[in-house]
Amino acid sequence: MKAILEGLLYAIHKGNDFKDKETGEVIPGKHKLELVLENELKSGSVKHELQEVSIPDNRVKEFEAQIGKKVQVKCDVISKGQISFYVK
Repeated sequence: MKAILEGLLYAIHKGNDFKDKETGEVIPGKHKLELVLENELKSGSVKHELQEVSIPDNRVKEFEAQIGKKVQVKCDVISKGQISFYVK
């Protein structure tokens, strides 16, 4: 499934590295966009939600130039209950 998220690119951060319990291999944390999304409620109010979207290391500079701006991000979707978004 594909989705386009539109919102304010608030920041970019790198997640923590983690260790694979079976192999002991250290896996580097992923970079994530922090997007502020606006959802209009039935009451007419607007609710702001922070959504993280993981991105590959080679796309960090592309998004750094857009911090503080409204962006549209084409994503793939992962779901094991809560939906997660990522960029290839």
